[in-house]
Amino acid sequence: MESENPVSGTPAREVAEMFDRISPTYDLLNHLLSLGVDRRWRRTAIKHLAAQTGETILDCGAGTGDMSLTAHEVNPHIRTVLVDPALAMLTRADAKAGCIKPCQFLLMRGVAERLPFADASFDGFMVAFGIRNFENLPGGMSELCRTLKPGGRGVILEFTPDRSRWIDRIFRGYMQRVLIPIGARISRNAVAYAYLTNTVAGFLSAEELAHVFAGVGLTCRKQIRLSAGIATLFVVEKP
Repeated sequence: MESENPVSGTPAREVAEMFDRISPTYDLLNHLLSLGVDRRWRRTAIKHLAAQTGETILDCGAGTGDMSLTAHEVNPHIRTVLVDPALAMLTRADAKAGCIKPCQFLLMRGVAERLPFADASFDGFMVAFGIRNFENLPGGMSELCRTLKPGGRGVILEFTPDRSRWIDRIFRGYMQRVLIPIGARISRNAVAYAYLTNTVAGFLSAEELAHVFAGVGLTCRKQIRLSAGIATLFVVEKP
C-alpha cells in the first residue's frame, strides 16, 4: 500500500509529482508570497547550524536548493548532499549551483524515510519547510538522527500554529485570499497551492514536534519563533 502524507492524505508519489509540476515557478512564488522574508529565515537557520570548514551537511527535502546555496554563501568550504523526491526540483537546484564544485554539491533523488547513507554519515542536517511533507514524520526524523554523527546538529524550519490569535487570523487570511489565488494563477496549479495551505493549517505545534524529535533520539536545544511566530526554527542535536 502506498504511503500517504499524514496531513493531507495525499499519496507520497503524487506529492512529488505535484512539486515537479510547480518547480518552474516555485522560487518566484516563495520569494514573492513571503515578501522575501524566507531568505532571512534561511540565513538565520544557517547561522544556528554553524557548519564548519570541511563538514558534510545533509539537506533533506532540499527542493530547489536554497538552504544549501545559503550555507555555501556563509561557508564555501563545506560539502552539501541534497535529497528530494522531486527530480525537477533537484534539476533546478543543480542549475542554480553556479561555481560550486560538483563534489561539494551532490544531488540525489530520495525520501527522508529511506536515506541511502551509512550511520553517522553527516556532521549536520537541515530541512526547510519540508518535514510536514514527510510520508511518515517519526520515520523521517529517525533516519535523520541515524545518519547524523554523535554530537552533530540539525536545523529545521517549519510553519507551526504557535502564533497569537490576531497573527494567526492575519496569516490564515493571507493564505486563503492571497497565497492560494496568486499561487494558483502563476503556477497554473490550484491543487498544489491548496495542498500546501492545508498542510500548514493542519500541522503540529512546536511542543508536539519537540516530542517527535525527542522520541527518535534528538535533543531540541532551541525553538526560535520567527516573524511573530509565523515560522519556527528548531535547533536539534544528537547526543
